[in-house]
Amino acid sequence: PKEKCPPYEFYRFQRHTPKSRWLMAQRVFHGLDPITPELKEVIYACTNCLMCQELCGVRDDGYGPWDITVAMREEITEKEGPIEPHRPIYQGLRQHDNPWAQPKVDRGAWAEGLGLKKLGESNARTLLFAGCSADRSSGRGGAVALAKIIQKAGEDFVFLGNEEKCCGLYAFDLGFRREYERLKENNLATIAAGGITQVVVACGSCQRIWREYAKTGAGQFEALHGIEYVARLLDSGSLKFTKPIKKKVTYHDSCHLGRGCGVYEPPRKILRAIPGLELVEMERNRRWSWCCGGGGGVPEADPELAQWNAADRLRGAAATGAEVVLTSSALCG
Repeated sequence: PKEKCPPYEFYRFQRHTPKSRWLMAQRVFHGLDPITPELKEVIYACTNCLMCQELCGVRDDGYGPWDITVAMREEITEKEGPIEPHRPIYQGLRQHDNPWAQPKVDRGAWAEGLGLKKLGESNARTLLFAGCSADRSSGRGGAVALAKIIQKAGEDFVFLGNEEKCCGLYAFDLGFRREYERLKENNLATIAAGGITQVVVACGSCQRIWREYAKTGAGQFEALHGIEYVARLLDSGSLKFTKPIKKKVTYHDSCHLGRGCGVYEPPRKILRAIPGLELVEMERNRRWSWCCGGGGGVPEADPELAQWNAADRLRGAAATGAEVVLTSSALCG
């Protein structure tokens, strides 16, 4: 695609390209340059869309431009602490185990009235991991709908309720390495103690981090996004859609579930299985999907860039003539 990097397309300065971020980090690493406000401005303008990694062809065989940006953020955090716009997220993770500083006792409110069983109340080996956004307007609907679909299919599963901790997405992406490792160890210990062999995740951003867990070889479990799980239910015949929905919709591939996890076909399979639904594609879709601007801590650090990105993506959606825009990540919502 012609447009490749959101901060570069917005600012139109060479220093906002992935290559420049890479070179800046290299100079800091070798002691040639100090950490300056100007450097932070560039490093924290990255939306974590992973387009640079897609273009470079980086998968699990090396480190690409985004990995270098994360490493630079880790270096900044270790030496100077979080930047001011990200400090509330950092404190929320440390004190409440979630980026929104929601009191732990209030976690899991999204599941009220659904009759779900908590880990330890059932011998189920499948865990529904709702994610921190499930108790916010951006993620509640998705978590509730997924739980109801799994129930409808007759599948046995449990959830964590107010014992659920953040997957570590923000800690990983913003450079809070110590917090990420703490949250990862806690989550892995929880599913190991509960005998969990399958984790179904409600948010595409959470799924990317659960895939990071798997890279370390820790634990014997499978992590699936909810749409992957539902697609399997359709394939097995455990689930079938019969109620027609007369809508024209378009699907936004979130950067984390798409480029981050390579999940493109399951959501389309589900949409095509719904009677009456017409799926139309945006010009930029699948691996070349354009970022919405919701990741990388950019909404907090650079809200103008985030809003521009979202507006640009919505223009692409409007061009399809769709009545509804669907996505699979709470950060995109």
